[in-house]
Amino acid sequence: MKGIQFVIDDQGQKTAVVIDLKQWGKVWEEFYQILLTHISNNEEWLHQSPLQEKLDQALEWNANHPPQVSDLAALEIQLKNYE
Repeated sequence: MKGIQFVIDDQGQKTAVVIDLKQWGKVWEEFYQILLTHISNNEEWLHQSPLQEKLDQALEWNANHPPQVSDLAALEIQLKNYE
């Protein structure tokens, strides 16, 4: 999908995702609100100040840093060189 990039570890496993907030910001905000709405008592840690602050900082950072475009063909060649 355009505007969504995955961070992949050394084993090729997806470990994180980067979302273009200019393109997907509204969807992210809706998802984030749904997530907060459905938190059970066992997940109260999501509302604790340090995590909330980190989520807010990550959202702000993503809004201020445009995504980088990767040349997938070049990355594939690099990965094959490591095999």
